[in-house]
Amino acid sequence: MTDATTEATHSGGSAGAVPAEDPTAFGWLNTADHKRIGRLFIACSLLFALAGAIADLLVRFDLTSSSDHTVLNADSFVQVFTFTRDALVFGMLIPLFLGIAIYVVPLQVGAPNIAFGRAAALSFWGWLVSAGVLVGAYIANGGPGGGFSDGVDLHLLALAGLVISLLTGAICVAVTTLTMRAPGMYMDRTPPFAWSALVTASMLVVSLGVVLGQIVILYIEHRYGPRFLGGNYGIWSRIDWMYRTPQLFIYVVPVLGVVAEIMLAAARRWVFEPLALYFTMGLVGLFGFGAWANFGITGEGADIVDGLEGIVLVGLYAGALAGVSGLLALLGFTLWQSRNRPRPRSGAVSLTRPNTAVVAAFGAGTLIAVAALVGLIGAGVDWLQIAGRGVDGNAPLRFTTWVTGQQSLLIYGAGLLGGLAALHWWAPKIWGRRLSELAGFASLLAIGGGALLAWLGPTLSGVFTEQPQFVYGAPLLTTRYADQVDDSGAEGLSALGAVGVVIVLVGVALVVLNLLVSVAMRKGAATEADPWDGLTPEWLLPSPPPLGPAAALPELTSGTPLLDAELNGNGLNGTGAAAERDAEEVPA
Repeated sequence: MTDATTEATHSGGSAGAVPAEDPTAFGWLNTADHKRIGRLFIACSLLFALAGAIADLLVRFDLTSSSDHTVLNADSFVQVFTFTRDALVFGMLIPLFLGIAIYVVPLQVGAPNIAFGRAAALSFWGWLVSAGVLVGAYIANGGPGGGFSDGVDLHLLALAGLVISLLTGAICVAVTTLTMRAPGMYMDRTPPFAWSALVTASMLVVSLGVVLGQIVILYIEHRYGPRFLGGNYGIWSRIDWMYRTPQLFIYVVPVLGVVAEIMLAAARRWVFEPLALYFTMGLVGLFGFGAWANFGITGEGADIVDGLEGIVLVGLYAGALAGVSGLLALLGFTLWQSRNRPRPRSGAVSLTRPNTAVVAAFGAGTLIAVAALVGLIGAGVDWLQIAGRGVDGNAPLRFTTWVTGQQSLLIYGAGLLGGLAALHWWAPKIWGRRLSELAGFASLLAIGGGALLAWLGPTLSGVFTEQPQFVYGAPLLTTRYADQVDDSGAEGLSALGAVGVVIVLVGVALVVLNLLVSVAMRKGAATEADPWDGLTPEWLLPSPPPLGPAAALPELTSGTPLLDAELNGNGLNGTGAAAERDAEEVPA
């Protein structure tokens, strides 16, 4: 392989310039280096995963009794319920993959740094401060349905801060991918994860901009207005679309990028049609756009769901399912094509030697497809009013714990498994250490198995038990939940879901412990630049890359330079797909 390099300032101009980094601990406070910013996002988001899962466990324990609240009370139930969604989505799911993208995407596209490094740093600190204020608002009895008026206002301000901060980080990632790619690397040659990060960032800008406008209206209405929107009790019904499908599909598009990265490296082969790979990811993001629905989904009798227009919601789930299924089929065909490949060198990832990253990626991709299928079935049942759903007091599925089941599949299942795969895959590049495979497989089994139980319990409860409209219709109704589910079987199914969350908590704790031991305590095996025989450009660089600006960057014309070099032996030129076709046409 030739060592073709170019100056670190080859693209992006001042937008991607890396200021000199302070190597001391104080440097973490004023850093503008994408590597440090990404690590900060990753570490803090895992802590929020623990906090959100604990809060979710309290909610699910409370639903295991048909006579009284088990852990919480009528006032705190709604507060803890809404905090759970805030913590798991805005505290864990979005920032976890944003942090991975901030670290990895510049390395994948040959950029010297993330675009607008100071803005990316502001994104993290703004997110962290807003998250702390959000927690304080809930402690002060704020939040949707809260009894302290100033606490409710504080919750809305903190939520707006979270949205603005995450949008800022997403814009930095999008600009990096669009404008700071190495000369010669076109958009249809970018690595899959970089493309998935661009799709998610673009859709976040479109959708979270809507919720930001809603938050502003709710704040003005609650603090100054006549409260025509219901005051503190009208907040949740206007923002809960951010925490449910189809919007959740946008947040897990980076998981599909992780799946594609790992599976193609295991196959040692590029897909036969790269545009199809990019198109399917874009399709999932496009059909995950949930801002159009907002109050229409949660408002009883809304035409967008119950009338003829309900086909739109069904079509969104169908489109997301088609995108996920198409991507998995494309990757599966590529893996089948590589079945006769020679065994790779020792330590390299392969299908014959699957590691935590490979198995977790496979599980995450499968769970996204299952979630899309389940969502399609639920939307169809509500639209067609099958089994009396929506009539005779039998609540539509969208008002029951069925929604909690969908959230469990995409947040606990796809989100955490995808994050586990990404951390094990890029840990050598991020920290220069491999994570423990034993602890990795243990956390994989715990997160995967727990997510399935966390999904199964509330899903079956939503389908087969006589539930009230639950939190999704009006938070106050949930305070009468215990009086309406007596002897319905919902208690046992809620207990099943609670057991699943306990197991997920164990899995997340194992991930955090693995990082502490392998990285913080430096017990993980030190690694070379490319321990997996990867395909994408980041594996051309040292593991981890040094802080600050690189002296030189690889010349890239492809998102798979290592595969190109392996197949045609001409260094870092050509595309993976073209090189593979050329290699196959050469007679033996």
